Amino acid sequence: MLKRNLAVLVLVGALFGGGAYAWAQTNDTSPSAPTTAPSGQQAPAAQGKARRTGQAGGILRRVVHGDLVVRGKDGFQNVTYDRGTEDGVSDNTLTITRPDGKKVSVKLTSTTRYRGVKDASQLQTGNQTLVLSKDGNALMVGQRSGDNNGSAPGGQK
Repeated sequence: MLKRNLAVLVLVGALFGGGAYAWAQTNDTSPSAPTTAPSGQQAPAAQGKARRTGQAGGILRRVVHGDLVVRGKDGFQNVTYDRGTEDGVSDNTLTITRPDGKKVSVKLTSTTRYRGVKDASQLQTGNQTLVLSKDGNALMVGQRSGDNNGSAPGGQK
């Protein structure tokens, strides 16, 4: 029973970690035009990709907070997942506001990894941001390079 529960938690952790990485690497949230085969039906490769993207994206789009148990180098560890809009970075502390209205602050350290941006200097206030943290320290911060509409920073298209 314990092994089954741990396996489920590891699977959920992997889903969120992979989804966070994919989310941070995506610049555009608008649905792309479907690839069509000559007969007007969607090509098989496009169907598979759309199915995979829809499943992970659909779940992760709705998650704003979660406490996860993930496998690390030193065994299992508890981490926290938060998603929201960046309020800013001050004194190496990143603050975001989740869609449920709660503010979350985490410390950016030298071991914090970044997805979608190179480092903390590229984080932009007002952009959607994902944070995986442990004990108040950010382990991973993901932020798209554009805003929710897929435009470039500064509102340029």
